[in-house]
Amino acid sequence: MQTGIKPDLWYHRPGHLKIGLEPGEAEVTALGNDVEIIKTIGGCRFQALVPTASLGENMSYVPAYRAGKIHGKVILYLPTSNDGRPTWEISEDDLKVILVE
Repeated sequence: MQTGIKPDLWYHRPGHLKIGLEPGEAEVTALGNDVEIIKTIGGCRFQALVPTASLGENMSYVPAYRAGKIHGKVILYLPTSNDGRPTWEISEDDLKVILVE
C-alpha cells in the first residue's frame, strides 16, 4: 500500500482469512525463521516475507487479515516479519479464488 493514500473503507468487522499456497509458492529462507512467498494472483505477482511459524501445515496456506478496501480492491495484511508487514491489494473476485477453508 502506498504511503499517504487513504483507504475507501476500513472494515468494522475485519476478517481473518487463509490464502492457499501451491507447491513452490513458499520457500524457507536461509536462516529458517522466515518464508518468502511469491504468488501470482489475477496475472499480478505478489511477494511477502512472513514468519515460518505463521504458515499452515506443510506450508499449505498463509493467514491474512482483511483490513479494508481501496480503489475497489481488498487490503490484506499478512503476518509481520523482521522485514515489516506485507500488504496486498487484490480484487474481491481474485480473493475468492485463493481462499481456503
